[in-house]
Amino acid sequence: MTTIVWDGTTLATDSLISVNGSTYNHAQKLFQLDSGEWVAFAGEQQEWWEVMEWLNAGAPRDAKPHVTRVEMIIAGSDGVFEMFNKLVRIPVLGPVAYGTGWKWALAAIDHGRSAIEAVEYAITRDHDTGGEVQSVTPATRAGMPFETLMRDVETTPAEAQCS
Repeated sequence: MTTIVWDGTTLATDSLISVNGSTYNHAQKLFQLDSGEWVAFAGEQQEWWEVMEWLNAGAPRDAKPHVTRVEMIIAGSDGVFEMFNKLVRIPVLGPVAYGTGWKWALAAIDHGRSAIEAVEYAITRDHDTGGEVQSVTPATRAGMPFETLMRDVETTPAEAQCS
């Protein structure tokens, strides 16, 4: 599978393609969509292409591709979103990781590592994560450290008005 990570500012992924636990190849897993957004994929590689075609067509509700094993993080000027098999955008407000190395990557994030360092750590622990790390730091509304996002969320309405 793979490991994809969003740390609050950077989107990163590995490049290993594995099939049934065996190394198969290396591939691009981070793509820029026609909209300017960036997407990183985990799951069935063949399904990525169907989803990218659908996203580039404007993601029409009546033309969703049928996918069964796909996870993605989409980052762009409108924010950061996670998306799974039902192809519904779910807003992301903090660090997230998906794919077979997600636990290792989130552990690295919890210890102050960047998305790139989190993927690098997952490579050392997960046999389905490997190769070169691919990354991008897109301009997003969510492009700020997680601690800042949490301060904004934790601010009460009265505190927000006083600021």
